[in-house]
Amino acid sequence: MPSKFVFALAGAAAVCLAASGAQAATFVGYQTAPNAGETIVTGFEGGPTLGDVAFSLPGYSLSGTAVLFTGSTDGVSAAPATSATTRDTTQYLSVQGGQTASLDTPLLNEISFYVGSLDGYNSFTFHLANGSTQVVTGAALDALPSTDANGNQTGFTTNGRLTFSFGSAIDSVDFGSGSNSLEISDIAAIGAGSFVPEASTWALMTLGFGGAGALLRRRRAALFA
Repeated sequence: MPSKFVFALAGAAAVCLAASGAQAATFVGYQTAPNAGETIVTGFEGGPTLGDVAFSLPGYSLSGTAVLFTGSTDGVSAAPATSATTRDTTQYLSVQGGQTASLDTPLLNEISFYVGSLDGYNSFTFHLANGSTQVVTGAALDALPSTDANGNQTGFTTNGRLTFSFGSAIDSVDFGSGSNSLEISDIAAIGAGSFVPEASTWALMTLGFGGAGALLRRRRAALFA
């Protein structure tokens, strides 16, 4: 992906997707750089198969029937746009109609994808550490302000960085598309080492700390009685 980062604050939209269970989903048009704290884990270099894609960090692997693509072919796949007049010139992931790709990851607090020409029939299925599965479709993302899922190949509202976080760490993601195509030119993430526990987890931790403190106070009182 071109290193030039074109950022427009007006294109940012962060909302809760109650229907999908997502804690937060954010889209920023033409944002090629990772978010603060994220590391780019793959730009889909390598190949020719998904299993040969190079990752910058351990614990990641890619499999499935999707393909690695360069450039654009009408009706098949369009390179993600990085401005109204420029496109990614490197290799990217193309999930064409009926195809899938599965990304296994270490536990993640946050993950983001640079997507091209977002469509309503694109889908992201997140598998979480708490055993739940959350599905977010392009049609659902279309409801976000400043975001469209109409397949525009160069538009600011259809080409940009999608970011997701949940109430539990992410351990894998499946990409799907009902028709041609879902295009992703890089992936960035934040590991779960910085994961913020849910409110219920904080409550249990507080009870645990309180119990431990009470026990220590009783033992200390007994020693000095």
